[in-house]
Amino acid sequence: MKKNYIIFATIILLSLNSCIKETIPSQYVLDSQIKASESALSGMVNSIYTTMAGYSNDDGGIEEVSFASMHAMLEHGTTQLVCSGTNGYNTMGAYCYGAISATGSNRGLYPSYLYYAYIKNVNDIIGMIDVNDLDDTKKAYLGICYAYRALYYMELVQIMEYKTPTDNRYDYVQPENALTNLGVPIVTEKTTSTEASNNPRATVDEVYDLILSDLKNAETYLADYERTDKTQPNLSVVYGLYARAYTNLASRVKTSVTYKDESTYWKNVGEYAERAITTSECTPLTESEWTDPENGFNNRNSQNSWMLATSISESNTAASSTGSFVFAMIFGTETNFSAYGWRVGRSLDRKWYERLSNNDFRKKSWLAPNFFYESTNQQEGEAYLIEKDGNGNLINNKWVKSGDNSSQTQSDWSDSYSGFGPTKYQYRLNSSASWIRSRINASYGFQSWPWLYVNIKFRPHNGDYKTYEIGGATDFPVMRVEEMYFLKAEAALHTSGVAAADNALEEIVKTRNSTYVCNATNEKDFINEYLFQKGIEFWGEGVNYFDAKRLEVGIHRAYLGTNCERYQHCLDMNGVFVGWTPGWNQAELNANRALYHYNNPYTSPSTYYYYKSNDEFRPYYGCDIEANN
Repeated sequence: MKKNYIIFATIILLSLNSCIKETIPSQYVLDSQIKASESALSGMVNSIYTTMAGYSNDDGGIEEVSFASMHAMLEHGTTQLVCSGTNGYNTMGAYCYGAISATGSNRGLYPSYLYYAYIKNVNDIIGMIDVNDLDDTKKAYLGICYAYRALYYMELVQIMEYKTPTDNRYDYVQPENALTNLGVPIVTEKTTSTEASNNPRATVDEVYDLILSDLKNAETYLADYERTDKTQPNLSVVYGLYARAYTNLASRVKTSVTYKDESTYWKNVGEYAERAITTSECTPLTESEWTDPENGFNNRNSQNSWMLATSISESNTAASSTGSFVFAMIFGTETNFSAYGWRVGRSLDRKWYERLSNNDFRKKSWLAPNFFYESTNQQEGEAYLIEKDGNGNLINNKWVKSGDNSSQTQSDWSDSYSGFGPTKYQYRLNSSASWIRSRINASYGFQSWPWLYVNIKFRPHNGDYKTYEIGGATDFPVMRVEEMYFLKAEAALHTSGVAAADNALEEIVKTRNSTYVCNATNEKDFINEYLFQKGIEFWGEGVNYFDAKRLEVGIHRAYLGTNCERYQHCLDMNGVFVGWTPGWNQAELNANRALYHYNNPYTSPSTYYYYKSNDEFRPYYGCDIEANN
């Protein structure tokens, strides 16, 4: 088979003639090599990858944000991502408790700004290419653009589609008009400015018509294309996007008007997921790759399972440092160049941590309580021993040499600990145990200390936790092959039954825990286990947000013993969580009159807070969960 090649470059033309310049988004992060581009068209294609590394809009109040950080924001609305530290530093806190009214929130407006900026970029390129005058390079450019446009619309419509909340314990604001099956306004390369100013929300069905059409085009144009970088979609990525699309369609047949063939869609999911696995030639991450302190979840080239990625180069200092949404900062338990990560303590929910087997290497992504505290009276194999003095303070903390667990001086802290799990695993750190403990403690706002479960999943680039220009230049997985294995398992449930689904789920989870067995005997139990294992796998990557909203699993962080830092995050809502759906930003409402009376409603989070004060749950940190709930 003939292969066509396009050389990757993280550059885009600045000195274009005026008519082309108007088609290039004006606000995004640029690399220093940009001026070297020799081709306007290739420069614009390369700008797709550059804008995903960082986009801003001063007029709209959009701080520097990347595709990766948008996914991180969304994931803050899931059960399994908990902020255990000082939320005064949490720039994404609104998504933790659903305060994302687009017209009144400085966070809820991000999706509509960001994705339409991406869509404009690919539309401009598609509009510049004459389909009657195509060479191999232009075919590849079209295929890349159609694949990305399908990705953007698929994510945007999932985010913006309004779902009526289902938990009758709470009161919600009703939409001004019926919003059932309404998606997002469709803008393509053919949309005129006049049409855009009166562009109603298309139905979700119509949006998927476009998505499937774009994927068909991408499949055609990328048939003979061999990419040179994982930021470029290829045929395996197109198959992966098909698998995602049909999963979404199969999950919403009750709402859809035109997409009703659920059995066929699930069959398609399994087939396209298998094609994606085969053509990608990717394999699930090994334990060594997963826990690599220098390259773990930051390097598209060393992480063999990654099918598509975004990338920030070391020379792109704006994208690696500007604003408060740089991904390496957000999840930086070890990073020293920003307080937005370690002071917030993005963690795994305690129930999820305790449910995850110690034999599963993914559990090494979160620091266990004994990393921070270990009683001198602890008995091997016995329940975790909690010792407190008369004032309720933890005692026998052997990590603090001086005996004062409020010390903020690293030299007062020991680097020793017994290790995690039955093998006494020593976490692979870039820094040191004492360096982490000297900051992540009660004196810095970690009230649930030592029951924190803060993450070390996402590592700074090259392991550099001190220098933002290097450590902040991280890659991010847009699609991993592991997702295709999970989608195969979900498809098997609906096409072949529970036993087949159990076997399919075991296929991927056994690569993380060789002793794993899925014993689900009915669909409900399987979905519960499926969402748990997939939630662990993709924690922090944004995938879990889309699953939570698609399957309407609610948000459940309110229980005595939680590791939440504040009561506003202790939510308990069944079914549809209102915080999953932002509204449209005010600029869009003003510019598009057809959208104005069809906005997603906003309900004040205070109407569904489970606890009304921190005092209600903080005394129970570390308690036996089953005995106290």
